[in-house]
Order: sequence, then C-alpha cells, then structure tokens
Amino acid sequence: MGGIRRSVAAGAVAGLLVLICSCGDEPARKPPRPPRVPAFYPEQFPDIPLPRPGYQMQPNDDQLAVALAGGSVRRFEVSMIQRENAAPQKPAELLAEVRRQLASSGWQAVSTDAANQRWHKGGEDLFIETGRADSRTTIRYHLRPATAPTP
Repeated sequence: MGGIRRSVAAGAVAGLLVLICSCGDEPARKPPRPPRVPAFYPEQFPDIPLPRPGYQMQPNDDQLAVALAGGSVRRFEVSMIQRENAAPQKPAELLAEVRRQLASSGWQAVSTDAANQRWHKGGEDLFIETGRADSRTTIRYHLRPATAPTP
C-alpha cells in the first residue's frame, strides 16, 4: 500500500512540475506563410495589347500574366469587361481593333470569326474570345504554347 501511495505522490508531483514549467510558455504559433508572389505583369507582354482605357479587369476572374526564364515561358490569362460608363462598343468592333494591333506586333492570324480569333507567333498560340455580359462587351485572352503539328 505504501508503494502505491508513493507512486501516486510521485505522479502528482511530476504533473505539477509539468504544469508549473509550461505556464510561462507562449501558445504555439502557426508557421509563417511564405509571401504571395504577384502573378500579373502585363507590361512583360508588349506584343499583346489590351483594349483601350474603356475596359477593366473582370472582378471575379483570376488574372495571370507572367513571363519566366527570360521570357521563354509565358502565360497570359486575362479577362476584361467594358466599363459601365464607357462608350458602347460591339464585340466585332473590338475584335477589329485587336486584329490591327496584333498584326502590327508580328502575330499571324490562324482563324477568325465573329466572336473569336486564334493567332500564332513563334512558339505560342493566342486565343481571343469576345462576348457580352449584360450590355457590355467582354474579351478574354488565352496564351498557350503552340501545338505541335501532327505527322
């Protein structure tokens, strides 16, 4: 019986020591988060002109414009919408404007219709889609590595 009391007493003392020693410790902190790297640098794409100032980025869409490895790897995923107070512009008018700008930047038209265009330059393909959201014109840019021709 005396051995049991000693064991219980020793356990109680050990428990008190743990409580006393840990009272001054700060609560565990979450590890620091790495900084978020911005991924929107449209100035690295002088050959992909964005529409005139009457357009803004689509607020609920992710935007991506990055160039890596000295520009040898590029991604451009941008969606824009005409500002509410801008002068009306039809999608066909916007596509004609974009067509002129891309051609003068060295892009070659691959296909085009009333709402879409596909362009090629070097090792890249650029897809452009236009449409309407409510009464405003929208435009989306998708830059991809060029697809290899099938044998």
